[in-house]
Amino acid sequence: MKKELLLIPALALLTACAGGKRGLSLTSEPSIERAFDVLEGTREGRPLMKFLRGHPVRFEYSNTAGLCHKFSLKTGKIFLPPEYKTSDKVLAVAVARAAYIYKLYSDTGLDEIIAEEEELSALLAARLAVELELLDGDFQKVRGAEGLKASFCAYLLNGSRYAMEQARKQALAADSDCQRPLDTLESQRVWLERMRKAANDGTFYQLLYDRDQLRVKRGALTMSQAMKNDAELRGLPSYEMYRYQRTFYDRQSDVVDRFEKVRARELREDAQWRGGKQPVLDAARVEFSDCVLPD
Repeated sequence: MKKELLLIPALALLTACAGGKRGLSLTSEPSIERAFDVLEGTREGRPLMKFLRGHPVRFEYSNTAGLCHKFSLKTGKIFLPPEYKTSDKVLAVAVARAAYIYKLYSDTGLDEIIAEEEELSALLAARLAVELELLDGDFQKVRGAEGLKASFCAYLLNGSRYAMEQARKQALAADSDCQRPLDTLESQRVWLERMRKAANDGTFYQLLYDRDQLRVKRGALTMSQAMKNDAELRGLPSYEMYRYQRTFYDRQSDVVDRFEKVRARELREDAQWRGGKQPVLDAARVEFSDCVLPD
C-alpha cells in the first residue's frame, strides 16, 4: 500500500541530506542563523535546536502577506515574517515558537497544525522571552512585533491560561494569509467519529476529500495536492482500501490521545517553571506594566 496518504512523515529527504551537521539545511539567512545561536544559549532553546538538528526543516522568510509563522511541512519549510530580522532576540522567540509547533507536530504524529499547538507555543515563547530578558524596547524596534509582544504580555500579566485563551482566539480567527482558522483537538475527535461510521456507509472518501478542501481554503495545502491525495486513495485496490479504512480510526485516535498526554505534561512543566520564577516574572511585569491586553 502507498505510504500513509494523510500522515506523511515530513522531511525524510532533508534529514538524509543534513547528515546531522549543525545548521546544514536549516537556513541560508544569516539573521536566522544568529537567532539559532541565541537559542543555543538558553535553557528553553537548546532542546529545540537539538531536535532541529535531528529533524531538520528549512527556515526561510516569507514573501507573502501575514505577520505570522507559516508551515509547509510536507516540503520541509517554515516561513517567518522578514520584519523580525531587525532583532536577533525577537527573531529567536519567533523561531522558537514555530520550531516548537513543528516538534509537537512531529512527536505526536498529527497531520496538521492545530489550535492547541499554538496555545502551548505561546507559553514556550513567553518563557523564552523571560529568559532572554527582553525589554519593551526590543519589541518597539521590530515592525510587526505587536502580536508577539501582546502574547508575552498576556502571559506575564494574566497568566498561562489567559495567554492560551488569546492564542486560541487568534488561531481560530479567519486569516488565510496565516493559514487560519486552525482545527482543534475536539473537532478532530468529532471528525474521527464520523470517519469511524463512514467506513460502513460509503462516505469515507468524501470526508477525506472535504477535509483536504478545508486545508486548501486556509492555505495549508495546494489544490493539486488535494486532488492527488483523492486520486491516490480512490486508486487503491479494494483490499488495500478496506485495510486502510479498518486501521484509520484506531491510528488517528492514538495520535489524538498522544497529543492530549503531551499537552498535559507541557502544562505541568509550565506551572512548575512559573512557580520557580516569581521574582523574575515580577521584574518583567514592571517592564511591561503599560501593556494593553485584549478583552
